[in-house]
Amino acid sequence: MTEEEELTRIDRYQLRNCWALRRAGLKGWRVTAEITDAAAPALTLTGSRRGRIEIPLVDIRRLRASVDQGKYRALDSYRCLIWRDGERKLVLQPTSFGKLIYRALILELARGMKKIGRFDRVERGLQYWETAFYSVFMVAGAALIAYAAYDTTKMKMGPVETIDIVFAAITGGFSLFLLVASVAIWGDIGPPRPVRNLADLRGVLP
Repeated sequence: MTEEEELTRIDRYQLRNCWALRRAGLKGWRVTAEITDAAAPALTLTGSRRGRIEIPLVDIRRLRASVDQGKYRALDSYRCLIWRDGERKLVLQPTSFGKLIYRALILELARGMKKIGRFDRVERGLQYWETAFYSVFMVAGAALIAYAAYDTTKMKMGPVETIDIVFAAITGGFSLFLLVASVAIWGDIGPPRPVRNLADLRGVLP
């Protein structure tokens, strides 16, 4: 299967309503998304109770998909941010059981952007402040664990035993892991960057 092909195509995509969409006038628990495949493709969002937004793809300044990775893949949190000139940021999020529908929508949006020659506006990654927050959080965690291990070892009376060495190795290793992770998050998985192709975009989709 090539990048331009999908096994199935969906005409309407069900999404979870969120504060950003409610603020834009979409009311109800769910939002229906449609992409019109015309001379001027557009994304239409309709609230399950009321409200409708039509966004020509040419007006999208940036389209950024991201994932907050949980302890397990089932706990990953996905979202897609849409920026337009002079408008508030919109956020698209999947429903609890609609992650594959969300995936199909974002891929279809990316294809639409590619079709109109705006694929360079499709991005992946967290926001810069989120990347910085996670990095600082991990550094603080590493420092806290290292200090706790040092303080515990310092308070111990008597000769060093095997269990002390094992304890120091475990806590030191975990602190080192957090420090490495705090740097690695600034690599490919953290800050926003333009996607290389649809396969690259799929890396932050369910």
